[in-house]
Amino acid sequence: MVLISVLGLHRDPEYFKDPEKFDPERFSDENKLDITPFTYIPFGEGPRLCIGMRFGMMQTKVGLACLLRNYSFSVSSRTQTPFKWDKFSFILTTEQPIWLDVRKIT
Repeated sequence: MVLISVLGLHRDPEYFKDPEKFDPERFSDENKLDITPFTYIPFGEGPRLCIGMRFGMMQTKVGLACLLRNYSFSVSSRTQTPFKWDKFSFILTTEQPIWLDVRKIT
């Protein structure tokens, strides 16, 4: 059996400049073409690509749009930064909680 560490691949500075930084522009239309094929694989790749990828992406976008339309979010002072990632979790998570301040937009 061969397993690929997706987290390790996504955090590899050989493929992603400053991989620990949150940089949504990394995936903009202009920058997408600079990503080496098969180095960003959140849903797998090839013939065994996740069957729910399109639905999951659509559901995430609709959920975020609904939240961001009605609420403003900011990181609370209770959140410890920089984040320490939990090395023993099945999903990407931090060792300490990430606290957010939420304000309803009127």
